[in-house]
Amino acid sequence: MLRARWAALPEGLRATLLYAGATGWTKGIGLLLLPLITGLLPAAEFGRLELLSAAAEIAAVLAGAGLVDTLYRFASLPGAEGRLGAARVTGLAIVVTLIGLVGAVAAAPLGARLPLPALPVEVTLLGISVALEAAIGVPLAWLRMQNRAGAYAFVVILRGTLHTVLLGLLLWQGFGIAGMLGAGAAASLLAALVLLAGQARDTGIRMQPAAWRPLLAYGVPLIGSGLASFALGTADRWFLAGSVPAEALGHYALASKLALAMAFLMQPFELWWYPRRLGVWAGADGPLHSARLAGTGAAVTLLAAAVATLAGPVLIRLATPVAYHAAATMVPFVVVALVLQSFGSLFNIGAYIGRTGRLPFLVNSLAGAVAVSAYALLIPRFGVPGAIAATVLAQGVRLVVFAILSQRRARADYPHGPIALLALAAGAAAAIPQLLPPVPAALAAAPAFLVLGLLAIRLDLLPAPRLPRRVAA
Repeated sequence: MLRARWAALPEGLRATLLYAGATGWTKGIGLLLLPLITGLLPAAEFGRLELLSAAAEIAAVLAGAGLVDTLYRFASLPGAEGRLGAARVTGLAIVVTLIGLVGAVAAAPLGARLPLPALPVEVTLLGISVALEAAIGVPLAWLRMQNRAGAYAFVVILRGTLHTVLLGLLLWQGFGIAGMLGAGAAASLLAALVLLAGQARDTGIRMQPAAWRPLLAYGVPLIGSGLASFALGTADRWFLAGSVPAEALGHYALASKLALAMAFLMQPFELWWYPRRLGVWAGADGPLHSARLAGTGAAVTLLAAAVATLAGPVLIRLATPVAYHAAATMVPFVVVALVLQSFGSLFNIGAYIGRTGRLPFLVNSLAGAVAVSAYALLIPRFGVPGAIAATVLAQGVRLVVFAILSQRRARADYPHGPIALLALAAGAAAAIPQLLPPVPAALAAAPAFLVLGLLAIRLDLLPAPRLPRRVAA
């Protein structure tokens, strides 16, 4: 009975539910460790971990080499041609991973030069996780392209569960940041081996350097785009490390992690939509369907933002020591930046329909330059609030420029008015945990979210749920 009902659901809904289940499981069990992490790691150490993570983000962009978007571009052809493209991209991903592993070992001594110094073993373990992302990201993207959401969910849950269990054990045994990073490296290695074995069975793996030129021509500009995106969101940690106490950086890191609940809640929709959006645009009534689904994505974004702003501050005040409570007031403002970032990605389809990734690179570079300039001006004077303001400004510039240029190349009638109304309502709801004590705020969160959901349906941004029909006796 349950299997029949599951099979009767639309394919997109089944995939989204599987993605949501995998994301919810991995992030949910991770949140269970929050009291342990904040209880065993002082705020200053939490800030040092955040700076290491920021360094890893730069390396991850280089290690990824734009390969996931390259896979979408060259493996989307039907039949054998698409499988051949996937095999070639996977071969390139393995080469990039091997180069990254060598680089992780070579970069170990550089940790001592960070504003908040890191041990060589910490840099090496983090580098291993980063290097493996290319070998993990491409096979995962292939599974999504093939609508194999069940296989995707299995690997993600396996990796997330192993990571969380190892992290908890190593942290409890006193291994600190090195233990946390070692848990990530071990889980990433297992995931890479499982995924590459499956990819080899499915498409094969082709080591054909002669065929990599068009792949690199498309992917390399996206590396620059990724580095620009780093400047938009994480480079502020480097400016903050020299301008604020490590404890303040730790507060900002915690606020950012709780705000990222928004990204986790959006992820199921993004995992389903982004591999398909170019195909939808090229299909029948492409602009109409693209605009409708982008509006749905905007509603999902705003509802996810509401969850983060309603629950994040409450969770910080109830589940962490008092030394971390200053992070609660930062959460809504970090979420605003994430919303603008998401909107910029939802309404930029025209930037990705060309033969190269040059236009996204140029737009992200412009926004990145705005961010870095604003960080340099605002952080020395205002600290963490200056960093947040600079990020919001830069993400706003990115959204506006992407929207204008994308409309020139791929015009679509997006539902701007309904999105704006829902955004205003979500902003009003975000004030609840800032004005009320934690317990009353938690009690008010569910009704507030329900109202927002009903408003999204009333504005026709989300489809109304269909009630099951009663079968006659």
